[in-house]
Amino acid sequence: MAIALGGRFSDERSDGPARQDGARRAETLSARVTSVAPPAAAGAVIDTGSNANSAARIAETEGLRPVGKTVETAPSGADINSLVVQQSFAALAPDGPALLEYFYARLFTVSPGLRALYPTSMTALRDRVLARLTEVIRSLDSEPECAELLARMGRDHRRYGVLDKHYEAFCTALRDSVAHFLGARWTPEMSSAWQGAVDYIAAGMRAGAAAAKDSPPWWIAEIVSHELRSPGVAVLRLRTDQPFPYRAGQYVPVQVTRWPRIWRPFSLATAPRPGGLLELHVRAVPGGLVSNTLVHHSDVGDCVLLGAAEGAMTLTPSDRDLLCLAGGTGLAPIKAIVEQAITSGAAASQPRKITLFVGARQHFDLYDLEDLQLLEAACPSLQVIPVLSEQPGYPGLTGMLPDAVSQRELLPNTEAYICGPPAMVRQTAAVLAATIPPGQIRHDPVP
Repeated sequence: MAIALGGRFSDERSDGPARQDGARRAETLSARVTSVAPPAAAGAVIDTGSNANSAARIAETEGLRPVGKTVETAPSGADINSLVVQQSFAALAPDGPALLEYFYARLFTVSPGLRALYPTSMTALRDRVLARLTEVIRSLDSEPECAELLARMGRDHRRYGVLDKHYEAFCTALRDSVAHFLGARWTPEMSSAWQGAVDYIAAGMRAGAAAAKDSPPWWIAEIVSHELRSPGVAVLRLRTDQPFPYRAGQYVPVQVTRWPRIWRPFSLATAPRPGGLLELHVRAVPGGLVSNTLVHHSDVGDCVLLGAAEGAMTLTPSDRDLLCLAGGTGLAPIKAIVEQAITSGAAASQPRKITLFVGARQHFDLYDLEDLQLLEAACPSLQVIPVLSEQPGYPGLTGMLPDAVSQRELLPNTEAYICGPPAMVRQTAAVLAATIPPGQIRHDPVP
């Protein structure tokens, strides 16, 4: 089971030496883990497609029971000694990467059939898993927040091929890996606390997956248009095999045929419309497996897989004016939000005023300017303002986007939406916060 960190982050991991080094480390760790489990009795038959026998044997060596074996009712957050779990996990913070390497080696030794659910290179995945696991542990003492997080993870994991039976192996390996790394510090109190925590995690993810059973785990989408708009940036339009639900401002996980089991998030650049196409703006990141495939090695007629749409930066019902700020391909969700605002306000007697700042280095980086100008011409309430940071002699606004915005008059009764590189998002949000209330400034979480 692959706990993947959601979010609109760069597709920036390569394979190459990282893949080879990871494989060598996994082999070493796998050998170490194998030595923990006692060998099977002569003539014993072990079902390598299931985890029950191996998990039970390893659990017995450490005085632990496999997850879910004696749980009769679904655990609740109130049943968990979250403080003990959080403190013991914090003690392992310096060993985080090593813990995840050991965890996967142990998981694949106990349940070798699960290896097929994972990409060949595990480097990027381990980083995402560690970040998501940290988020889950941190939220254990806030049951509504944690329950929603686990439910979302359960829904999302269906696209990896995760089934109900896989949760037991994953959670057992997690608990046992923590016990292994704590060593002599592992106490009966910790054992009980972690048992409750992994039971709760498994139950929450199972519930989330069950609640989404009537929707597809993924959608097949055909590329019907592929335009290379500027060096390394392409605009793709997709047609899905069945209706794809989403909200303007959300992003979608994408998997390409060339790199199975590797999903990367890309923002949707159009507001939902009946029978409409989906639009992606993709920048080829150095070493990015999926992004480079989409930009340089895809064409009309190719198909990709889409996971369910994610993200909370969506348009809020309001009559406030909109201030939208986009840097690079961060324009995609901002453009969708602008389209949604125009559509929803079409029947209003006083349409919302929309100001859109688009930041780029040079003029050729304004890859979607023509479409934006057409949208501006069709909507009198929309003003598009390009800002270039490295274009000598440019007659319009120049400099960094946060600086350009700081020179404008900002009104408190404004809804602001920001998307782009993390540094730009942080700096722009800080500029806006001097005038606009924090609850009216929206952007995705930044690292």
